[in-house]
Amino acid sequence: MGRGREIQTNTRRAAAIAAITTAAALACSGDSGGDTSGASATSTATATATAGSTSASSTAGTSANTETGSGSASASTSAGSTAGTDATSAATDATAGTTAATTAGTDATSAGTDATSAGTTGQPVEPECSDDLHQVVDPEGKVLETCPPDQGCAAGACVPACDAAAASKANFGCLFIAPTPPAYPPALPPCFAAFVANTWGHPSKLTLSRGGMPLDISVAARLVTPGLAPKDWPPVPAEGVPADAVAVIFLSSDPSAVMPETQVPLTCPHKPAVNASTVIKGSGRGDAFVIGADIPVTAYDMLPFGGAPSYFPSAELVFPTAVWGDNYVTMAPPAGTHTPPGPLYVQVVGLEDGTKVELRPTADLLQGTGLNGALAGQLAAYEVGAGEVLQWELPQTKVDPAGTVLLSDKPVGLFAGNRFLRLQPMPAPGGESTHQQNLAIAALGSAYVAAPYETRRKDLAPEEVDYRIVGVVDGTTLEYDPPIAGAPTTLAEGQVVDFATPLAFQITSQDADHPFALAQLMDTANLPGGSRPGATAKGFPPNLGDEEFVIVLPPAQFLTRYAFFTDPSYGTTNLVLTRAKKDGAFAPVTVDCLGEVGGWKPVGQGGLYEFTTADLVRADIGVNGCQNGHHLAESTGPFGLVVWGLDSYSSYAYPAGGAAAKLSDVMIIPQ
Repeated sequence: MGRGREIQTNTRRAAAIAAITTAAALACSGDSGGDTSGASATSTATATATAGSTSASSTAGTSANTETGSGSASASTSAGSTAGTDATSAATDATAGTTAATTAGTDATSAGTDATSAGTTGQPVEPECSDDLHQVVDPEGKVLETCPPDQGCAAGACVPACDAAAASKANFGCLFIAPTPPAYPPALPPCFAAFVANTWGHPSKLTLSRGGMPLDISVAARLVTPGLAPKDWPPVPAEGVPADAVAVIFLSSDPSAVMPETQVPLTCPHKPAVNASTVIKGSGRGDAFVIGADIPVTAYDMLPFGGAPSYFPSAELVFPTAVWGDNYVTMAPPAGTHTPPGPLYVQVVGLEDGTKVELRPTADLLQGTGLNGALAGQLAAYEVGAGEVLQWELPQTKVDPAGTVLLSDKPVGLFAGNRFLRLQPMPAPGGESTHQQNLAIAALGSAYVAAPYETRRKDLAPEEVDYRIVGVVDGTTLEYDPPIAGAPTTLAEGQVVDFATPLAFQITSQDADHPFALAQLMDTANLPGGSRPGATAKGFPPNLGDEEFVIVLPPAQFLTRYAFFTDPSYGTTNLVLTRAKKDGAFAPVTVDCLGEVGGWKPVGQGGLYEFTTADLVRADIGVNGCQNGHHLAESTGPFGLVVWGLDSYSSYAYPAGGAAAKLSDVMIIPQ
C-alpha cells in the first residue's frame, strides 16, 4: 500500500504525465511478448519533468474529431486509423468545457463537494444552463433563451449539441468506445449488444466502426418497440433514433454460441455488425467498437443480450469519451469462491494513437500475443492506439487486480471484469460473468450513499449486501451513518476491503482530497429459505438473481433525469433510487409508467438522503402497466438510479446514468 505518489496541481500533473512518454517509449520498443515483467525496470513518472497541462478536466476533448478505431497488433507499429471514418466525429465530444449544466446546483447536500457548477461561482448575474441543457437561464432559473433542437447549452450559451454534452461531463455524449467483455469460459462468445437512449428531443443518427472500418449500422441497430419481441424490432429510421426512443445495436456474436449446460442459443435475434467472435483470447491486443452520434445519447452494453436464459449476464453504463481520464485506481470484482476463479481481466482502451500508459498492477498480468505481461507491484509501460484494446488476463488464483494504479499521457478507458464470479459458501449451481467501466480518480467521490437492492428472500427479510471499497490516498479516514460493523475506518492507497451489511448507509472521508471507489455486489441465488416470486426462466429452479458487480456513483454525480433500457428477457425488473435533499427538501421522483415513486426511507440520521426500491415488472407481470423496454425517470432534484434485471440464476445491474465531472485534483503516480 501507499507506493504511489500523490500530487494535486496541474503543473505537477503535467510533469508526471510527460515523464510517461519516455518511459513507455523505452518499454514499447519491445512490447510484443517476452517475459512477464514487461517494463518493470522503467523509471517511474515524477513531478520534476516539464510539459503543458493535461489535467483530467481538459484532456477529455483533446481528440475532438477523432472517431477511433485501430487494427493494431503491436503498439510499436501504431497501426490502426484514427476515426475519421465516422461522419459524426466532427461534432462528437469536441469540447471538454468546464460547465456541468446537468448537475449544476443538484448536489447542494454533499458538503460542498459538487464541482460541477464551475463557471458561475461568484458571478450570479451571468447566464447559466438548465439541467437538461436545452435552455439558457439566469441564476434564478428564468429562461433567457431556448436552444434549437440540434444545439444545447454550455457556459451560458447555445452551442452544437455534442459540444454541450461534452462540456456537461455527464454520461450522455456523442462518442462511445466499448471493448467486448470476455464471459463464461465454457461458452462460445455470445451476443454482445449496446443500448442507445435518446432523450435530447431531436433524432440522433448513429455510426459504428471497429478497427478503423465502418460497419453497417442499418443492419445492426434496431428500434425497441413496445409489444414486439426483439426479433421483430424494426430497423432504426433513416433520420436516426427518434427522440425519447431506444435503439439496440447488436455488435457481435459467435454464430454457434449456445449455453453449454442447456444448449439454449446465445446468438443475437438479428444479424450483428460482426457475425463472429470479437473477444480477445486471454491476454492480447484487439479492437473495440466505436459508436458515434450526431445528437447526444446515453449508452449501456450487455453481454449476453437476452441474457436470462444464459445464466451469466452482466451489463454496464458506458461513459462517453469526453469524460475519460488519465489516472485511475482500479475497481475490479473479487475472485470469488469458485475454484478456479474467473479468469479475471483488465482492459485499457485508447482514444488517440500513440497513447503512453504506465501501470503498477496489484496482481500478475499474463502476457499474450503482442502484449507484455507485468508482475504484481512492478511498473510496466505500454502504448495503445485509437480504439485499440489492451487486455490482460490474470492467473486463476484468489488475487484480483483491484487497486492497480494507471497513469497515461492522454485519456484512456479502463474496464475490469471476472469471466466467472461465484459468491457462495456451498457447492451448488450458480455464478455469473461481470464487467464494469471505471471512473477516473478525478471523478471519484469523497462521499457515497449505498442503498441495498430489493430483497430476494422468500421471507422478505433484508439481505446482507456485499460491498467493495478501494482506497486512493494514504491516510484516508472514513465515517459511516449509521455505523457499519466490519467496514473499514481507514484506507491506504490501493487498499481493498470487502464487507457486508443489510443497511443503507452514507460513507464519507475527511475531505475532497481523499476520494475512494465503492462497488456493490449481489451474491448467490441459493438463498437461505429460498427465493420470493420473480424468476420465470425455464431450465433451472426459480432462484431469483445471481452474482453481479456494479459501481456506485457518488451523490456529487447524481443527475435529475435518466433515460434507460430494461431487458425484456428478464422476469423481474427492479429500480433502486436514492435522492438527495436540495434547498432543504426532497423533490418528488417520477418514473414514466409508475408515476411518482413512494416508499422512501431515510439513510442514517443525517437527513440528507433517502432511498427506495420499485418494481417495474415482477414475475413477468407489469406493475401499473409497466413493460420492459425504454423508460424515463425525472425529478427537479438530484437522484441516483440503479437498474436490476433478475431471473432464474441470472441478474444484471447498471447505474442508469450519472455525471463524471471533476471532483478533485488528486493524482496518483504509479511507482
